[in-house]
Amino acid sequence: MKHHNLNFEKDVVFTSPDVDDLIKQKNYSDALVILLRNQKLDWDLLSKGFDSLQYIKTKTFQFEGFNIDVQFNPGRIKSTTADVSKSAIDNRECFLCFENIPQEQKGINYKDEYLILCNPYPIFFEHFTIVFRKHFPQRISESFHTFLKLSKRLGKYYSVLYNGPQCGASAPDHLHFQAVNKNSLKILNQMNFLIEEYAEKIIDQRKKVVFGINDWLRKIILIKSKDERFITNVFETLYSSFQKSTILQNEPMINMISLFDEKDGWQIYIFPRKAHRPKCFYEKGEKKLMISPAVIDFSGTLILPREKDFEKINKNDIRNIFNDVVVGKELFDYLKSHIRKTI
Repeated sequence: MKHHNLNFEKDVVFTSPDVDDLIKQKNYSDALVILLRNQKLDWDLLSKGFDSLQYIKTKTFQFEGFNIDVQFNPGRIKSTTADVSKSAIDNRECFLCFENIPQEQKGINYKDEYLILCNPYPIFFEHFTIVFRKHFPQRISESFHTFLKLSKRLGKYYSVLYNGPQCGASAPDHLHFQAVNKNSLKILNQMNFLIEEYAEKIIDQRKKVVFGINDWLRKIILIKSKDERFITNVFETLYSSFQKSTILQNEPMINMISLFDEKDGWQIYIFPRKAHRPKCFYEKGEKKLMISPAVIDFSGTLILPREKDFEKINKNDIRNIFNDVVVGKELFDYLKSHIRKTI
């Protein structure tokens, strides 16, 4: 059931003495642990969603020094096949607006600007959606500062994720992020190897480092620094140069991961793209693979909601999927060069 005559604080925000104390300490990570535990007890759809994870299938493909997982997860079928065309969005209710969420769904209030909700269709055992309180388009250029701050406040356990409006966001009309446990993202555990084997150092300024990484599947700009202004300058430079090189009216196609720790500061992973979906998504019959890569796919876990696709996918399919959606070498070289010259 949906909310009627919604009272935000009363109907949507989850509170308890423990949660209130944690938020006062700016410890949102442990507050989310409590939220998830309680929502599993109070919300049947969420409980079933997380219970279903014990039955998902996973297989691993080895590439040149790193590996990619493929996950069969039927609960992700709506997200994978979401129609994000303007006409479809204009003719449906926004499922992230609070008056449309289930009555059982509650969240942690973040600075009266965002609500952090448990995702009832999870990919990992801890999976949250961070929703802007107002109905505002998915747009990172106006929310990058929040993206950094959220990853700092959630950094004890979680990474914060962003999908662009034309490359993975199933609600491109409503600003939102995701958060998952750091240990769930394969690329974070493999990054030292990827830097050693596949990275070019673009900038190195005393604990302010930018890498360009091409592992022959993905192309990645990695920013590592404690300096928020430096990170923002690099991002804005990349964003501007990428936008000028595309014909998209909105923002250029990017997926991003941000994680933070007190010792080393932020790590920002930016995946520039050229397409929303691979060719195999549009094929018919046996040639079809129903996959729509978003940030979690780029992190090293490909999501397939159909079991027959999971059973037949192979390494060559994975290479083709990334080749279809990742920017080419020429554009990637241009983006790296522009960062080097500008910063």
